[in-house]
Amino acid sequence: MGNLHPHCPADPTPLLLKTSAPFLAVAGAIALAAGLLLPVRFYALEEKVLLAAGKGTPSLSELAASLLNSEHLGAGLRIALLAKSMNLAGASETVSSAQTILSSRRDLAWLGTRDPRLEQVLATSGLAFEQNITSPPAVLTLLLREPVRLRLRQALKSNPSPGVQSILASLDLKPLPPLLPANHPGGQPLEAVTLLAAHLLDTAAFSPALASELKTSAYSANEDRSLGPLQPSLLSLLSLARRFDYDSLRGLVGGAQTLAALDWLASQVRSPAEPGDLLLAATLWAGSADRLTHLPESAKKPWTVLSSTLASGRGSLELLVQRRCPVFTNPVSIPAAMVPWLLVWEKPLLLLRAVFFLLGSWLVVKALWNILHSTSPEAPGPWRPAPVLAQALMLALLLGSLPEPFVTRPKPLPTYRLSLALPVSPVKMIKTPHFSMEPTNIITLAIFLAIQITVYRICVRRIRQIETGPGDASLKLRLLENEDNLFDSGLYVGIGGTAIALVLQVLGVIQPSLLAAYSSNLFGITCVAVIKIFHVRACKQRLLLPPVKT
Repeated sequence: MGNLHPHCPADPTPLLLKTSAPFLAVAGAIALAAGLLLPVRFYALEEKVLLAAGKGTPSLSELAASLLNSEHLGAGLRIALLAKSMNLAGASETVSSAQTILSSRRDLAWLGTRDPRLEQVLATSGLAFEQNITSPPAVLTLLLREPVRLRLRQALKSNPSPGVQSILASLDLKPLPPLLPANHPGGQPLEAVTLLAAHLLDTAAFSPALASELKTSAYSANEDRSLGPLQPSLLSLLSLARRFDYDSLRGLVGGAQTLAALDWLASQVRSPAEPGDLLLAATLWAGSADRLTHLPESAKKPWTVLSSTLASGRGSLELLVQRRCPVFTNPVSIPAAMVPWLLVWEKPLLLLRAVFFLLGSWLVVKALWNILHSTSPEAPGPWRPAPVLAQALMLALLLGSLPEPFVTRPKPLPTYRLSLALPVSPVKMIKTPHFSMEPTNIITLAIFLAIQITVYRICVRRIRQIETGPGDASLKLRLLENEDNLFDSGLYVGIGGTAIALVLQVLGVIQPSLLAAYSSNLFGITCVAVIKIFHVRACKQRLLLPPVKT
């Protein structure tokens, strides 16, 4: 009798593997699009979310009014004018109030605030008889007057503070070029800023940490008999003194906790954009200028984000300083009712975004290999999940990194500084090697590597198909020779990648790097060498010398 229960082999292929390639590709594209359109980024903050954080928090007009009420006319007037330029509510009334105070309180007209010691110096220098003033002037213009410097120097000489006396002693030191000595003709700016530093130290305008660093620099300068250790701090203070009035200057230097932060403020004020009033308002709100040094920079309109943040309110600035990440605008408009919830649900949305990228990349890679998979029954079976998952993970990392602002936006040009050194100085400056790469270059390397891995897998799969396919050894050898162009495709892809990378560097899309450009050639040469030496040669060896059957 025949077999009543014929053997029906079960198909071991999962249902998802038998799904058509177009369906997988469409599903993967939908998942990737959903991940891209989510209004969150792994290292960025949505603009509407940032601005919404300022609702219900103090505004610039309120900050200016509080400064005016506490007799800070200089900083209050500047911030009131800044708020008026942003068309904020109540800014015009605050400016009118500041001008009224300026006309009625002549004791605040020159310095912008109360300082009995400096007021006495100015009163005995003839400034009290000048009444034509519309706003507190820059403090450097006051100290450049010889009577003011003489009287301030006499007042500071009687101060018993060792720190003040050490700064005054630096007036006799020789500065580094191109500055002229303070006691020589043309050295008035250096003398003025040195006296200003001593006065600010005397009146506790500096933070304790900054005052300690300044004293240490002054002691080192006097011991070395050279102004070199103290000169960078004086130059930073000079840049701020020529831009701000006395009251605003005290607000800035009081917020700097280190000399590095003071130097950063001065460098920003010296820049062409000159965001002086923005930095003043941000320092007063942030509480420390050191927190502002970590804000992300942009090549185009670098202070637009800070300006819109200040216009929204203190809460927006606090969020920007806390996050210290770039700001982006989502391509899909977000309803106003959903904006407050985005910050609360940001982490779950980031997890959902990562899931979308992983799922979409896995489906796209699966669709690709289903297309490349031969329908011949003699061909090898489906791919194992580990290589597919590894390739999907790499694709997800690349696609998740490309929309980030630190990749898509160009970086600002580097700030070049002059290094001044004495010709007779025995100290040799040794440059420490800096091994770092831009994120765009790292992503370029990863893309080239992923492409060459794909080419490698295609070639290896074709070699296996030929070796295990029908036909004798001579036919298989001719098929291997016929696929020689396929096995050389890594070189063609590598040359094309190098050309594309060089074009993108010229256009400014990625940062200039010869390593990122020529790495495509390097990966291509390595890929072809591995294929021909370790796979094609081994396959021919097995076909020419088949194993002996015992």
